[in-house]
Amino acid sequence: MSKGSKKKRKKQRKLGDGQKDSRFSSLNTSTIDQHRRIGSKLVPPLARIPKMMPLSWADDHMPEMLWAVLLAGVLEREHYLDVLRKVAVRCRSWFLRDDDGSSAEQKPDPEVGLNFSIIVDQTKLAEVSDEEFHDVITILLAHPLGYAALRPILLIDDLPGIARWKREISVDPTKDDWNTLSRAIAKVLDHQSETSTDIRWFKVIVAIISGRIIFPMSLAEMGEEFRLFPDKGDMRVVRPSIRSMEMTLRRRDPARWIGQFWAQALRDTRCIDPSEGEEYTFTETGIDPRTLYAARDRVIDRFRRNIRAERVDARLDSAFGLVLYAFSVLEEIGMHRIHTRIVGAVALRSLVEVCITLRYLAKTDSSEMWQSYRVYGAGQAKLAFLKMQQTHGDLPNFLDESMLYEIANEDRWQEFLDIDVGHWANSNLRKLAIDCGAKDIYDKYYDWSSGFIHGNWAAIRDTNFVNCHNALHRLHRIPRVVHRTLNSVEPDAIGLVNEMIAVVENLFPSDEKIPRIASKKTMQREPESHQKTAG
Repeated sequence: MSKGSKKKRKKQRKLGDGQKDSRFSSLNTSTIDQHRRIGSKLVPPLARIPKMMPLSWADDHMPEMLWAVLLAGVLEREHYLDVLRKVAVRCRSWFLRDDDGSSAEQKPDPEVGLNFSIIVDQTKLAEVSDEEFHDVITILLAHPLGYAALRPILLIDDLPGIARWKREISVDPTKDDWNTLSRAIAKVLDHQSETSTDIRWFKVIVAIISGRIIFPMSLAEMGEEFRLFPDKGDMRVVRPSIRSMEMTLRRRDPARWIGQFWAQALRDTRCIDPSEGEEYTFTETGIDPRTLYAARDRVIDRFRRNIRAERVDARLDSAFGLVLYAFSVLEEIGMHRIHTRIVGAVALRSLVEVCITLRYLAKTDSSEMWQSYRVYGAGQAKLAFLKMQQTHGDLPNFLDESMLYEIANEDRWQEFLDIDVGHWANSNLRKLAIDCGAKDIYDKYYDWSSGFIHGNWAAIRDTNFVNCHNALHRLHRIPRVVHRTLNSVEPDAIGLVNEMIAVVENLFPSDEKIPRIASKKTMQREPESHQKTAG
């Protein structure tokens, strides 16, 4: 993270409203500013590296180390690390260079990178001689739990050298061995997990002790930390170094059997649905209805006290209309218990737009803008009305033709009313937010809530899919029995509506303050605070 980004975050914390920072704020992720705009896309730094070929540890490279994964899934850490050390020492001779320093290893292709094969993986174990294979598996089976740990590997139809494994283990697998395999793989799906790092260390140490990786004197200490892992050095430094180095010690193209293995795992084991048995639940509102309706009554009262003799007062109607509309949306969020549902997020998105719109109109506070906002809306009513006249067959049930006609002709005859197919301010919501100082509101709420309106994949994934809990299915997504209960939008919605009340108070000042909307929790705390003050 850049120093500028850190300073910016510190400044935001100082100027914040007391809410907690994101629990992910300490992650080493690129900031928005570090993305580069290319066309309509914001591209992160790593994705801009030329000829980059990202490959997945879990999908493509972890299966090659399946024998080690199974050991780590069954044995205690101290025991499986001891076994891995013994295997590394035994296999060292497989990869030693000739006396003249020559090596049969291919040189890196600048187009695709190095194809590293100095690995004791499933593919290598299928290539070595029967005697060499026997030497390795003897080490693995010497542990009392060795047979139980390795037996699940016999379930894999397309495992390289499967006949050898069956001959050496000489025990038939059981259906329960799928569960053993699943539990073992669950520990290594995360490429940064302790177990994954241990197995990746094994790949690195084999290359080191066989002379394929040589540390210069300046990095001799790092070499010792790798050799004595995990008992030497600061693991906060050593573990990332191991993972970084292991990424350079991989076969270029995943073996064909790996895809066949994942296909068999999906075919032979069932999904585990964590949402099974769930039912639809509706959480009661946290909005205090008394404060909501009291605020609405006061807003209406102030509207009436500001009515003038003009037939059309775009400023009065629009300012108070936006606030009243926000009240209605907030009422539906709470009283209809949709604040944890998809429609609640859609409603929050609506509140974001009306709040920014009011802030912008109040900031400019020009008769032209107030009128433009009003005329644009009337033009939209006219457009919808005219489209209905061209519709053949059943009209949409939600449309009220009479109301459309009335709105379109309310201020002037619709034959003199233009239809603006652009934006009423010749702008967009983001620019409006910047111009009126509401960019913080836009950044907090707009992007994610908009996804629920547009039905983009992220909103669909969030609400209607869940990760299968069978690790052999690699956390693939399956439909939820019922859609997920979301975080309540009520606290955010209340804040936006109260913000709008403050704006309308400034536009139409009075000695009498409009009460703010509160949550039930706030109302419950107030008497306690009064008692403390009185004491």
